[in-house]
Amino acid sequence: MKSIIKLMVVFVCVVSLVACGKKDTTVSANKDGVLYYPSDFKLSEGNPNDGVTRFTKENQILFYKVEENEYDNDTDQLSELYKGELEASEVSSLKVKRPALESGLKCYEYKGSYVKTGLKFIHLVYFDDKNTYVYGYEANRKDFRKNLKKMIVYLESFTKSSGL
Repeated sequence: MKSIIKLMVVFVCVVSLVACGKKDTTVSANKDGVLYYPSDFKLSEGNPNDGVTRFTKENQILFYKVEENEYDNDTDQLSELYKGELEASEVSSLKVKRPALESGLKCYEYKGSYVKTGLKFIHLVYFDDKNTYVYGYEANRKDFRKNLKKMIVYLESFTKSSGL
């Protein structure tokens, strides 16, 4: 009788472990001003004059930059200009879309890879009358595929927390 009870307890434990599985991925984040970034990424000491905030981990870069618009164009034209800048920097497989963000912000998503380095990238870009806001993720193919869904959470965080 005792062996049956022990067997039942073991069976219930095994079934519980298998049935639970991994339900949700928690995202650990740090906040720097209005930017959320993964806690295992570190603020990079780059060129303070280039206006880019970079967070790095091994071969991965999460960055944020604000550029002043030099042209008096509407957002669709600014999107084409940004696409042209990317193409001029030799990217391949460039795809542009307008994702539906939870915040309701209308931005553009640029995804592709750099020919020279082989790094894959995704940039979420928002245009207003005065500035262009870019929050991007760049990594080698393996890390990019592995982490893209998690990184999109951070990329979209700037739209919720920046007041845009």
